Amino acid sequence: MEKELDSFLVELIVLAIQDLSNEPEVYMNGHLLININMEKPYGESDIVLANNFLESMNKDGEYHIFSCCCGMPDCSGWEKPFQILTQEGIVKWVDPNNDKIWCFDKSIMTEQIKTIQEDVQIFKTYFKKKEIDYVGVGYSW
Repeated sequence: MEKELDSFLVELIVLAIQDLSNEPEVYMNGHLLININMEKPYGESDIVLANNFLESMNKDGEYHIFSCCCGMPDCSGWEKPFQILTQEGIVKWVDPNNDKIWCFDKSIMTEQIKTIQEDVQIFKTYFKKKEIDYVGVGYSW
């Protein structure tokens, strides 16, 4: 019997950040949030490594998808990279750190990423008109 596909949701979260170090300044910071089967598979202080995640959608291999907020995956227990395999429209994530395997519909993931990329462009254009910098996920897109 085939395993039912896991649900996958990736969202763009944009927050206003105030920098008080020199002249008070506000910028908008975008980051990704991933839920698998309605739960975050990583800790509250962890982050999604967006560039690795996006690359894994185009090329199978080993990727660190999650990391400590400092940018070092092993700092919060992500010592081994995920194994990403795509076959017949199904993306399989193997997490050797927690002995978990998830399988997702690639078309759903791809559509969500496309929406996020469009949203980033809208945010960047809008905030630029207000002379507010947009940083984080999609800054270099």
